Amino acid sequence: MNEVVIACQTLSDELELAMQETGCRFPVIWVESDYHNDPSQLRTKLQEEIDSQRNIDNILLAYGCCGNGLVGLRATGANLIAPRTEDCISMVLSQPGEKFERLKQTYFLTKGWMEGSKSIFVEYDRALKRYGEQRTKRLFDVMLKHYNYFMLIDTGAYNPADCLSKAEGLARNTGLKLVVAKGDIWFLKKLLTGPYDQDFCVIPKGESVNISHFGLVQKELSHQVL
Repeated sequence: MNEVVIACQTLSDELELAMQETGCRFPVIWVESDYHNDPSQLRTKLQEEIDSQRNIDNILLAYGCCGNGLVGLRATGANLIAPRTEDCISMVLSQPGEKFERLKQTYFLTKGWMEGSKSIFVEYDRALKRYGEQRTKRLFDVMLKHYNYFMLIDTGAYNPADCLSKAEGLARNTGLKLVVAKGDIWFLKKLLTGPYDQDFCVIPKGESVNISHFGLVQKELSHQVL
């Protein structure tokens, strides 16, 4: 069978490690992480990539539901297979066979997301240059009012020590506490190798993705989409 992976650039470190550990070398189409800021734009971009594939049996989507960004996608030329997760956060924090419970009041970070062109770090620096320190602090107090923690996820695909200084600086400037949690890439490895059981959404060619494929309803979606 012929497979291709469509993946968010945020997960580049994790997916490349998963491919190395599984020996799977499927072609990968990388999609910029900026599309996450608007689920409708993400949906449009993913549909374009899906529609462009030829002579492919399965398209493996390295995405969760991602703020409804995958809902409405149509499997036009191949089966679509995606992790049955809310988003990339739950994908790299969950453990096999365990129900993932999202921690409240926590803003999640990974190396890939921190390096995005529209990450909170970029937005903070941009605000600082435009508004100065005091106004930036007020803006981010409002932006982060529902959060008490930054959580840096150690997925095993990079050295978290390389990210700590940057994360600590933002935590200090925003008054949030920084914690580090152990993550895992088992979901990405299973996406590459199967089996495609209850951990995955499988949308046959000709059908469309709906939110029930992910076991979600609208009110359960997170404010932070990674």
